[in-house]
Amino acid sequence: MNGDIHIQQVQLRQKRNLILFIISYVINNLASGILYDTYVNYLQEVSLPTATSFWAFYGYATFLSALILLLVPKSGYKKLLLFCAASTSAAFFCVVFVKSATIFYLSTLLALTGVQLHFIMLAPYVAAYAGSAGGKSIDWYTRTYYMGYVGYFLTTFLGGAATVKLFSSHAGISFERARKLTEYITETTGSTRDAYLAGNRDVLIITGVVTLLSIIPILFIREEKSDYISVDEQQTKKQSLPERVRDILSVLFRKDAMMYLIYWALISFAMGLFTSYYTVFLNRNLHIDKATSSLLVSISYAAIVLFMLFTPFVVKKMGTVGTICFTVLLSIPFMLIIANGNHFGKAMIPMVGIGLFMRAGLANLGSPADSSLSMMLAPKNLRPAFTSVVNFIAGIVSIICGHFTGSILFTTQEGYRTAYYIAAALYFVAALVIITLFKKYNRKEAEE
Repeated sequence: MNGDIHIQQVQLRQKRNLILFIISYVINNLASGILYDTYVNYLQEVSLPTATSFWAFYGYATFLSALILLLVPKSGYKKLLLFCAASTSAAFFCVVFVKSATIFYLSTLLALTGVQLHFIMLAPYVAAYAGSAGGKSIDWYTRTYYMGYVGYFLTTFLGGAATVKLFSSHAGISFERARKLTEYITETTGSTRDAYLAGNRDVLIITGVVTLLSIIPILFIREEKSDYISVDEQQTKKQSLPERVRDILSVLFRKDAMMYLIYWALISFAMGLFTSYYTVFLNRNLHIDKATSSLLVSISYAAIVLFMLFTPFVVKKMGTVGTICFTVLLSIPFMLIIANGNHFGKAMIPMVGIGLFMRAGLANLGSPADSSLSMMLAPKNLRPAFTSVVNFIAGIVSIICGHFTGSILFTTQEGYRTAYYIAAALYFVAALVIITLFKKYNRKEAEE
């Protein structure tokens, strides 16, 4: 009887920790939505070198996040989550109140590190608690991603409209007039440009305040060492650094793990070419006003929320790997629609909207399956380390991608369009890699 009560208490704690993580993750994604929209557009005006190399900073942040994640066996997850909230919030305040090139660089790195660490922590954190919390792990992955993208949707939608509204207030003009001016924002000068920048800064300040709120649910997380260190590891003598490195390498040198890293490198490079520049492309290439472009991007995040409702069903029917391959391949044609939006004439906005909606929904429907697959490749005690290595690779690739976009691809505005063609080709290759090499991992949910 006492044993049953203890099991129930453990399950309740595990479930509560997952729910609290999801709440903090949603708030983190609220910040992410602004970071990849308003923040990037603000940098286009105040620090163009930082803006065009944004994905390089993403790479550096991913690299740092992967290093920090290695601290999990020592510190647990809770302390790192607190760091995520504090660093992201501080970055938003710094980029607004401290005007220098160095601060723009450091703030961008700090903000991206905060949101990226929170993101890469998702897979090992959910894996640590989902088994004892009740329900299938894929369901918890789906819930977490689903709720996170609700945050993305809200701030991308509201952030664009809020920027235009605050711009109109600072400029003393109507919302409609302000919205029209953002169609060709690069041509604005003087007090109009100052008012536009002031509107952006107001949104960033509000985001900094909201981000601090994620500290509240994190403080209520109750973790134990057994959550992030296996029982066997606790009972054996402390591993030396060489021994731990040897264990990690034993996982990495497996063919399956190495090929997964290749797959993820391809996806990371492709993502770096366009995902941070949606509104830049829509606003400055297709001349869609700021409010509408942010609305279109926010609708794409709504698609992610909608499509993820079907992730468990698709995984059950197609398996983990089948789901990943299927969604990656089907996202390609819609990327090409976005790139060629100007060819649709008066139907440009609805066609681009459809392209954004379908690409985002399809590509991210497989995200929970991707997380689940990566955790199949490493034992419990090495999952944070393996996640770190995956993100080390992603970070290096992102740095290369960022320098490529900043120095070569985005030296002309047309480069923002070319990015979609390159990314489509890389997605295709990545899909071939994953489906060819991971057939044995194509578990159906019913088999888990």
